[in-house]
Amino acid sequence: MKRWKKLILVLVALAVLAAVYGAVLIRRGFSTLDEPSALERLVARTVRNLAIPAAARHENNPLKASPEILNEARDSFIDRCATCHGNDGSGQTQVGRSLYPKPPDLRSPQTQNLTDGQIRYIIKNGVRLTGMPAWSHSHEEQDNDSWKLVLFIRDLRQLSAGEKSAQQATAASAHYTGSQACEKCHQQIYERWKKTPMANVVRDPREHPEAIIPDLATDPIAKFTKDQVALVYGSVWKQRYFTKIGDDYFPEPA
Repeated sequence: MKRWKKLILVLVALAVLAAVYGAVLIRRGFSTLDEPSALERLVARTVRNLAIPAAARHENNPLKASPEILNEARDSFIDRCATCHGNDGSGQTQVGRSLYPKPPDLRSPQTQNLTDGQIRYIIKNGVRLTGMPAWSHSHEEQDNDSWKLVLFIRDLRQLSAGEKSAQQATAASAHYTGSQACEKCHQQIYERWKKTPMANVVRDPREHPEAIIPDLATDPIAKFTKDQVALVYGSVWKQRYFTKIGDDYFPEPA
């Protein structure tokens, strides 16, 4: 088959696909509440990335992440971006979910795999036919704001498998030390503090048998025994009793 015939077939196939897609859109409507198809997302990302000039794509961030810069960038992100992207960059906001296309998850590989220059170009120039505005106006862009936002977006990235495992291990081994741990370094202050009402608002009846004021064995209201009480909350004016099931505490019905 000649080359020009192949080209005609390709163009006809594309025209048919466009017609079918247009018919689906007309039938389905143009609500921004709909979710873009996988094909739409792929095409949109590809066109966006190809539209970024090579010079901008290869720009390097002149700034390095520091607590001060990240805090400043976070304030800028919350002020400019969080309405659509959310404070965590997930895009799960009322405004974001009402846009079409939806704001990308800034923590995802699709965003994090972009170069610093690509991310900055998108921040400065926006993305046509989306809700992403340009932030390159002279009165908006000051003191490398866009580069600082790039650093903040990098800091939003999702945890790697190794980081998740380390986080889970830390959480599993963590335990509540309690205020008594302060006694090692602040013995005199602790001795005074432990006698205050605040220090005794929650007590373990095994350590403080006097914490349970009524006689639960003869109290007609209490439907539980003293042995079932794991924590006592309150004082002589009002008390609540908690039982422990597994690692959780539940109030007793009294």
